[in-house]
Amino acid sequence: MSKERTRCREKVLMYLFQQELGQNVEVNFDDFSPQAQAFAHKLYESTLYFKNIADAIISKFSKNWRLDRIGGLERNILRMAIAEMFAFEDIPPGVTVNEAVELAKKYVSPEAGRFVNGILRNIVRNWDEVLKIKEEYLNVVREN
Repeated sequence: MSKERTRCREKVLMYLFQQELGQNVEVNFDDFSPQAQAFAHKLYESTLYFKNIADAIISKFSKNWRLDRIGGLERNILRMAIAEMFAFEDIPPGVTVNEAVELAKKYVSPEAGRFVNGILRNIVRNWDEVLKIKEEYLNVVREN
């Protein structure tokens, strides 16, 4: 399943990036097993749901980098990894970080892999603070 999950992450990333570029996206994960389809759909929907929270977290933990200066693929890889850590508590954070790093290296560059690794490791080290940011954001959304 792990190889198939890697392929799911790649496909989810492509859909997210196309959507950010303003393209119409028809999400289809039919080429995966039913279990992988469920994973891919949940990852895609979770990334969209947590996008604003993920952006706030990325902004806080990416030292000296404004969100709009981070490349589109890297930004979506970071969002997807944060959403995965929120939505899939059964996946160890180290696995999520490693998968994100490999995506960045494959689709951007080795330097992007190091960049993504640095931000995500910082996020994991400060997970209690990340959860507070998430909770504060969700409370604001609930109030409105």
